[in-house]
Amino acid sequence: MRWTHLTLAVADLSRSVDFYTRLCGLSVVRDRRSEGGTTVWLGAPPPAGKDPTFVLVLAQGEVTARIDHLGFQCATRAEVDALAARAREGGALVHAPKDSGGTIGYWCLVVDPDGHRVEFTHGQPLVGIGA
Repeated sequence: MRWTHLTLAVADLSRSVDFYTRLCGLSVVRDRRSEGGTTVWLGAPPPAGKDPTFVLVLAQGEVTARIDHLGFQCATRAEVDALAARAREGGALVHAPKDSGGTIGYWCLVVDPDGHRVEFTHGQPLVGIGA
């Protein structure tokens, strides 16, 4: 068994696709709207001829529940700072960058157009989990 996707209900599919591609660096890997569907699958672009291993599925519909937050690891603190600045400009910054040390690292929190929160971190590796 393996984890393949997470689905979020979104009120405006185009607006949410823009948020997750522009701010989170995800790419559209399948757009079901062209088939008459109401979902867009986002993820890291897979190698040529391969399927993505994990996707975020955005589904057009009423937002009745929110998750606590999605987490994205950044390569540098400067990347966290830059994302926070872009989010601030767009009115989406919830928590300015902060260094919490230890396994928490450097992080900020933003909110997507439907109120789902997204955390950007540096220095919060998954190495050692479950050990």
